[in-house]
Formats: sequence, structure tokens, C-alpha cells
Amino acid sequence: MDHRNVTDHQGAVHEGLFNAYTGFLIDLACGAGRYEIVHHFERLDPARITDAPLSCPTCKKIDAAEPDAPPHLSSLTREHAEAVLALADRRGFPPALDNEGLRLAFVALNIANPSTEQLYPLVREHLTTMLTERALTVPEGSPEILVEYTRYTGGTVQAPIGVGDRLMYNGIASGHWPVVEVTAIDTTPDGVFVTVGEKNQHPYRWSAADMPRRFFKLDRGPRP
Repeated sequence: MDHRNVTDHQGAVHEGLFNAYTGFLIDLACGAGRYEIVHHFERLDPARITDAPLSCPTCKKIDAAEPDAPPHLSSLTREHAEAVLALADRRGFPPALDNEGLRLAFVALNIANPSTEQLYPLVREHLTTMLTERALTVPEGSPEILVEYTRYTGGTVQAPIGVGDRLMYNGIASGHWPVVEVTAIDTTPDGVFVTVGEKNQHPYRWSAADMPRRFFKLDRGPRP
């Protein structure tokens, strides 16, 4: 998540919280909401991003960590996102495609703390960041084989492949998009090969050079 100062319609300078990959303004540190900066359905004017010092009283108090300052929304919502991911992980499924697990975790969070509903965009951004960090982590010693990984809230990164990853076959030509799991990566005199298994199908191998053209990375399962 990016933190940049932005000017609202009245000229006050706030700390803005942005999607680091898309540049989308999510909220303000003071909790005033992004519509203090942009009107509904309006794009952020780059001229509103500024190096000027904070002038919003609440943002200034948060920045100075004054005793009576409200909690910084970035820190608060990361704690909520960690709770959501922990609850989802208990189901034992990789969260990126376990929509029901994430839904149940968000419902539980909202029951425990109803005020979090308005913070969902920031919670979701932290959750996306944590899932991205997880996707970029593979077992130590894995050969470097990079494929595309799409973040839930926007933006793509090149992610390494490791045993235990779930990948999706690029079926843009065939219309067939199976989900597979990486079961082995072998370094041989002929090169590096990746063995993947599709449900109820025999495992098959691809050369490392074929992987970026053939597959997208979906996720890794929860860590012990």
C-alpha cells in the first residue's frame, strides 16, 4: 500500500492510502473517505497528489502519534486482514479461490466488530498484499521459473513456481482452463521440468521454458 499526501476539494492536505499497483485511492488515514478527494465516479486528478505537509487536523495527529489520536487506518485494517486470512486458512484451502472461506471470515469479522464494514476496501487491499506475498514465496532451493500472477485488487506480477502451487492453464486458444497443482520440479541434464497434476488426470510434465506461456499462478496453500 502506498501512502501519499493528497489535497481535498477545500484545500486541506490529507495522508492518502493507495493501491500500490494500480495507483487507486482507497481511503484517507483520517477515515474521511476517498470522496473527500474525488467525487463519485471521478478519476483522481494527479495534481491533487502533493509534497505539501499535512494540514488535516486528524491526519496530523495520527502522523505525530499523539496520545488521543485515532488508530492509523493502515495499521488497524492490516490487523483485520490478518484475522480474515487466519480464519480462512483454518478451512485448509488456498484462500485465493476459496471465496466461501473468505466470505465467512469477513462475516465473522463484521459480527465481532460491526464498524469494520466501512473499512472493507482497505482490509481487502491488505489481504491482497498478504496473498501476493504468499504467492511470491516458494520452497527454498526451487529453480527460478516465473509465471504471471494477478492480484485480486488489480495489477500483475511475475511470481516463481514451487511444489504445492496451484496454477491455471492458459486456455485462451482452446477454451479449456484446468486448475493444476505442481507436484515436482526436476533439474535434469536436458533442463528443468515441472510436473503438474490435474484432478482425476495423470500427471504430466512441461519444460520450464513452456511454463510462462502455458500457465498463470493462482496461489499457495496456507502455511503450517
